[in-house]
Parts: sequence; structure tokens; C-alpha cells
Amino acid sequence: MTEPQQIGWAAVVRTNTSVARPIRDFVLRHAPYKQIDTKTGKPNERIGRTPGSACEVIRYLAALAASDPADREAVRKAEELARWVIRLQETDRSSAAFGGVPSTPDLPMPANRYFYTIDAGFCGTAMFSLYDLTKNEQYREAGLRFADFLLNMHSGRNRPYSRSAGLPDGFCEFVVVVGPQPAWNCDRHAKNLIALPVLRRAAQLTGKKDYEMAAQSARTFLVEGLSGAWEHADTEAVVACETPTCPHAWRRVPGPKEEPDYFVYGDTLAYALRGLFEFEGASSAVRTLYAQFAAYRGKDEKTRKYDGRIAFAGYLHPKSQSPDPLSAYYDVVTLGILHNLRRAVNADHYAAADSVLRNRLASTAQLPWRMGFDFNFPTDVAIDLTTLANIGEALTLPPAPARN
Repeated sequence: MTEPQQIGWAAVVRTNTSVARPIRDFVLRHAPYKQIDTKTGKPNERIGRTPGSACEVIRYLAALAASDPADREAVRKAEELARWVIRLQETDRSSAAFGGVPSTPDLPMPANRYFYTIDAGFCGTAMFSLYDLTKNEQYREAGLRFADFLLNMHSGRNRPYSRSAGLPDGFCEFVVVVGPQPAWNCDRHAKNLIALPVLRRAAQLTGKKDYEMAAQSARTFLVEGLSGAWEHADTEAVVACETPTCPHAWRRVPGPKEEPDYFVYGDTLAYALRGLFEFEGASSAVRTLYAQFAAYRGKDEKTRKYDGRIAFAGYLHPKSQSPDPLSAYYDVVTLGILHNLRRAVNADHYAAADSVLRNRLASTAQLPWRMGFDFNFPTDVAIDLTTLANIGEALTLPPAPARN
């Protein structure tokens, strides 16, 4: 894949936000909870409140407020969520988790002490978006702490399982801070390309080269995996690899009969593409990779209606370039995640997705995270706030031009 362009943190032109009102009102009421029961309207306490989802909501509300400066309620809620996230942020510089947030803080120990790279990617982006909107320095500083966490997860002095000096590398997946010593999972996940824009912005704000160097290193390493539709590179295989590329280190999700390296998650591809797009714009790598994954098609009766222009399936089978017939659903969040990228790289795909977005998704906040390939929704699936935030943000973009 070609090397990235150098671009800045650019604002997105947006449009009338009234169409997203049901989603707006729902997230104002329920964030920072991750999931809401469709029948009772109560939060899923088994997950509780989550910073990652809250930060995707902050990003959405900042986009709403930028489109409609009179929407003070959106700003108020975004700042309320940001203050909650900042209170959770690890501020002890001696901690392996400095700058990060626990993924599920409402759960009992040790589940409330897992600090994930992807959450820092979501939250760093959210804090910088809110800083741009309000010019409040506390959000700038919080964003920089998230960048410091990402830097540590990539190349921190005490991070284990590092590659030899000078070789490109990805991020550790998470660190658990319980007891005298932290526990690390250093599988390098392709989805963590979502973190690159945070490091880029930190470099721009501070002038410190370490952020940009880490971003470029992670970009080089992780795009190799993304281009093969892989989930992650195995820790031990990466450490043993002494060449810049490590094709034998990459892994996928097991298949229905435990077949190795079988599936890739649709949201893995979507988050990775969004991160790469927001890092380097509509580059040749972004265009090529998006076209590759959007071209997957159904191969049987259960999946024949699948259309990768609209959203990605929950489970994709790279070998056959098709969705999994056993699950056979769109992961709704991927429509939202990819919408601005599609607008930049493929007008036909943007129009196809936008039609579904505005005609089938916009009118209700009771939106499950899963949708059948026939656009029907299950009745027993929770409402996911991350999904709503990404669909809501997509609705702030201009409608696709009418097609003849």
C-alpha cells in the first residue's frame, strides 16, 4: 500500500440535523450506558456505562452542535459525558494505563481494570472534537493524555513484547492494571488504525515527533493486516518476526466448526478504514481497501441480498469474499462508520447507503445493532448507543444527490 498523505484535522461540511432528532433525543437520555433493552427501556447493567460508547456519542453530539450552534442541549450533554470520561482517566504517570480509561468501569474487579487501545482511539478523537467546538483546554489536555496512552501501547518504555528497533509495529490490544504488576495482551489488532488520527492531532498540537512516528509505524504494520482482511497479529509470532512484514503472524476469527483463520468481523474492517481515512484522507490505499471489502457478495439463498455498498456483515469470510450465511445480518454501525468515507471515494455507494439511512434508519431511535439483508430488524436485540451515535453522525452529512 502507498505511503500516506500528510493532511490536517479537517472539519466536515454538514447539513440540516433535524432528521436525526429521534436518535439525538435517545442518546441525550441514555448515554453513557452502552445498551438499552428494547422492551423495558432500561440499561443493560451487565455492561453498564462505557467510555468507548460515550466517546462515540460525544463525537456525534459535537458534529450536531457544529451543524446547529443553537443546540445548546447537545453541547451540554457532550460536556457532561466528557467530564465523566475525564474522571475515569488514569492520571498516575507511573501507571501502565496512564492516559487510558477502563473499558467497563461499572463491573466488579478485575473486569473494571481493563484499558483498551480502541477506547483511547474513540476518546482521544472525541476530546479533540469537543476542544475544537468549545476551545476548552481541559478537553485538549485530556486528548493529549489519550495520545500518551496510545504511545505507551505502541512503544512505551515498559511495554512488553516489543519488536526489534526500527521495525514497524502495532499497538498492544489492552493492559489490565490489577495487583503489583500489569498484565498485557499485545496482539496487534487491525481495527486499532482508528487511533492514528489521535496521534496525528497530538503531534500537531505539541510539535512532538514521537506521536507522528508511532502513528506512521502503526500505519505501516497494521495496513499489512488490513489488506489481507485479518483481525490481529499474534503476539509471539510478531516478536519472533525479524522482517518489516510478518505475513505468517496474522490471524482471523475461527469458523463455525472451529476452522482456523476463517472470519473477520465487519466492524473491524469499518473501524480500521475510518481510522485510515481520517488519518490520510481518500488515499489510494483507502480507496483500494474500501473497494476490496465493499465488493464482497452473497453466495447462497440466505445471503443473496447482501450489498456491501450499504453496510458490512457482522461476519465476513475473506476466502470466498462473502458474508456468513449462518448469521446473515448487517452490522448497522458499519453504515454509519463508513458514511463519510463513502462520500469521499464512491458516489454510487454513498447514494445506496444514504437511501437506506434516510428511508429505513432515520425515523426511529429504537434501532437494533443488527439488520437483516432484507432490511428487517429483529425484535429481541438491544439498542446500542455506539450504533446510534454513528448513524446519527451519518445523518448530519449532506443527503446524496438524487439518482436518475
